[in-house]
Amino acid sequence: MLERMLSLCNQACFTVALQHRRLRTNEPEDAVFVFRWWSDLQFLVVALRRMRRAAAVGVRVPSVSERIERAIDSFDKQLPDLAKMRNIGEHVDEYAVDAPKRRYADVERQRLQVGTWDGKVYRWIGELNVDVAKDATEELLYELKEVVRGTMGGSLDRQSD
Repeated sequence: MLERMLSLCNQACFTVALQHRRLRTNEPEDAVFVFRWWSDLQFLVVALRRMRRAAAVGVRVPSVSERIERAIDSFDKQLPDLAKMRNIGEHVDEYAVDAPKRRYADVERQRLQVGTWDGKVYRWIGELNVDVAKDATEELLYELKEVVRGTMGGSLDRQSD
């Protein structure tokens, strides 16, 4: 289980780094798609949440669950608006029509496509500093690797949990 967690987290970490890089560069589609940055930021939100969920797989291993929960808590504290941003993005159908059962009733349809990007901080429904996000992801992966190393006597070559 811990090997799978690390594999999924490693992939998510690379995906976060990819989106971070794309946000710092000019891309071929920029000439015709002026909101490419918006899409890349939305993809970054998804990748960050995937990282968190992949890390949570390790919480199922009793011998390391507390350490992994602490690492996830640290990640969450650095990205306090991430869950809300992901939830609204994922349930855009409910927010687009101001559905009465939407989780964040204060978020109305007019706010769905209104946001700013200054090259570092994405402001939409909340705030996401992409540099902090990338660092938090790398820190979480590092902590998870340390947890697994501790269960395996310092080696990440093979894990049976």
